[in-house]
Amino acid sequence: MLRVQELVTAYGKIEALKGVSLEVAQGTITCLLGPNGAGKTTLMMTIAGVLKPKLGTVSFLGEKLSGLAPHAIVARGIALVPENRLVFPSMTVLENLRAGAFQRKDDFDADIERLLGRFPRLKERSAQLAGTLSGGEQQMLAVARALMSRPKLLLMDEPSLGLAPLVVEEIFAIIAELHRDGTTIFLVEQNAHMALKVAHRFFLMEQGRVSFSGDPGSLAEDEVIRRAYLGSSRN
Repeated sequence: MLRVQELVTAYGKIEALKGVSLEVAQGTITCLLGPNGAGKTTLMMTIAGVLKPKLGTVSFLGEKLSGLAPHAIVARGIALVPENRLVFPSMTVLENLRAGAFQRKDDFDADIERLLGRFPRLKERSAQLAGTLSGGEQQMLAVARALMSRPKLLLMDEPSLGLAPLVVEEIFAIIAELHRDGTTIFLVEQNAHMALKVAHRFFLMEQGRVSFSGDPGSLAEDEVIRRAYLGSSRN
């Protein structure tokens, strides 16, 4: 569904992505692991069109996306839930959801009702300013806002970051539910334990390059990854 080939993205003379190649299969949850500064967010922002690559290509359903503006990429079926949520704090929950449908020409009121049904806490707070929500509620709003564009592929950058353990469980339950409903998900996540419960394939990025790819079994069997991300060793 998504193919990244030899992608190089730079901030001035500093290359954050140094020839990244990976694929996301349709109907899967794919997880990207890696330490801070590895280039994970840069990759997500490049796929979403916020950053322009220096070299390489991003293709979605066979069409090259490189060079397209972010709104054009959204129109093709990709939505990003950004790191740190980035809801519009001075807008209400309902206004944030409407903003997520800014490109749609059809009547999307039914989708708003459906999403508010899926996220009952957002329904209770639909008239509340997004900036006054808790971190978990803001994450739910960021996901719901992205879903308003009816994406085929949902990019999620660190959805559990800074959230309490019980809220993290809830967020991952939502991710699994979205997948069951037919959404393909590409997930950046530090919580490897939770990701192992839902993801079908893993990539590991280090210093701007992909250093590992495999299924959950091979991830759990890799001794170096086990120590770094799962906090355990077979010794």
